[in-house]
Amino acid sequence: MKSLSKVFFALIALSIIFTAGMKAYGEQNVQEIDYKKWSKIAISSVKEKYPDAELVDYKYGGRETVNEEESKDVFHVKGKQNNKPFIVKVDVVFNPKTGQLITVNISEMREEGNL
Repeated sequence: MKSLSKVFFALIALSIIFTAGMKAYGEQNVQEIDYKKWSKIAISSVKEKYPDAELVDYKYGGRETVNEEESKDVFHVKGKQNNKPFIVKVDVVFNPKTGQLITVNISEMREEGNL
């Protein structure tokens, strides 16, 4: 009887561990999908602001929590316009609960340099 309760306890403990692991894995996939969504918005926003520019590269700068209803993904986009290189910082602010875009802010960082 004691060994049966130990087995039962072990099964419950394992199911809790696996469930927690699956939740963490699921959250990672959601963040990955969000990252792709927000990177497309960042790139298209830069193309809209600099329609004649050739976009060369971009780098994901990470995610910041602004508050409960706002998160921000930061991107650095490197491009060329009139043979002059430039880098802009793109802040994509969104609601992490609803997945809705709030705003996109683009600011010039510097004219030359590496990402």
